[in-house]
Amino acid sequence: MKMISGMGKETSEISDHIKLHVENGKILSLKTHRVSKSVEEHIKEAVGLILDRLTHPTLVPTLYTIIKELAINACKANQKRVFFEERGYSMSIPGEYAKGVREYKEMFSEEMSNEFGIKAKKKGYYCLINFNYTDHGITIEVINNTPIAKQEEKAIRERLEKGMVYDDIAQFYMDNADNTEGAGLGLALILIMLKGEGIDPNYFRIIIGEDSTTARLEIPLTKNFTSVRKSKPS
Repeated sequence: MKMISGMGKETSEISDHIKLHVENGKILSLKTHRVSKSVEEHIKEAVGLILDRLTHPTLVPTLYTIIKELAINACKANQKRVFFEERGYSMSIPGEYAKGVREYKEMFSEEMSNEFGIKAKKKGYYCLINFNYTDHGITIEVINNTPIAKQEEKAIRERLEKGMVYDDIAQFYMDNADNTEGAGLGLALILIMLKGEGIDPNYFRIIIGEDSTTARLEIPLTKNFTSVRKSKPS
């Protein structure tokens, strides 16, 4: 995947479930339907190549962990959508939503993830990871093209608000062990990791649209970095 230094546009199928797109050496996209070991490796390589080029290699572990977490969440959201569609459950009816989530969690396994990843691909659902970078900073967006239920939106907002007040992930686990799902711990971990790197956690945002959910992370590398939030509403 050494195409990052090239100019122009280039798109290639890396495997059956991941596509790479590079444009002008400043935009790199990875599109997938499930987070396999291969996908993890390509995320890590993309992060490493970009940060090496921008001379910030020490950020690789943190950025890789964050993007992997977001990609897993995005793919699981798509797979859950397929699960609901197959069983005829509505995500907008509280009772059906609760039943569907409960059944999905009880049945979930690695084998199921592979199966529903394939089904998601056939239905046109995907996870798109966009890297847009300059010498002044990096903007990463992890997008999945399925709408989000109102219950999920409320839970995400609450988890982000709660995570903002912690600086220690161990303390967060201790305080929330009984009532926090894995995704909530993941979002809190992201905020805490950013604080540990001296990055303002307000540069991390979840943008919820009618037909998609976008997790956006901006990493300023110089004082000349311009946030997307300053140029358009998020």
